[in-house]
Amino acid sequence: MSSPDQPDHASGPLMLAITVRKDGSTTELHLNGELDIATAEELRRHIAEVIAAHDPDRILLDLSELSFADSTGLAVMVWAHQLMSGRGRQLRLWRPQSRVLRILNISGLHRRLHIIPAGPAGRPARRRPGRRR
Repeated sequence: MSSPDQPDHASGPLMLAITVRKDGSTTELHLNGELDIATAEELRRHIAEVIAAHDPDRILLDLSELSFADSTGLAVMVWAHQLMSGRGRQLRLWRPQSRVLRILNISGLHRRLHIIPAGPAGRPARRRPGRRR
């Protein structure tokens, strides 16, 4: 597992860098690159290590720099969601790029996974009390 603020990637071209940061009961995994058949197991390993080491209440996958996800990448997200839900915990997908959000919508996973879109200035969009979207 990478240390805070240090990307973890195999030698060779950068396909997916994963930076892990713990903030209280939340552990954030910042993904940079592509999540596909070549990199999905790396993310699965990181998530399993985070759970074993920190047992977080929430895992936040920051997808703001994830440029692509294929079905194997989506399968890891579903696995992580099921794993965290089974423990009474949460998985959140934060700020997915439009290309990744489109894949989540096409697959129907936007109805199953908890997605926090980016708001102004890159902050998570927040709903105002009493207002429905």
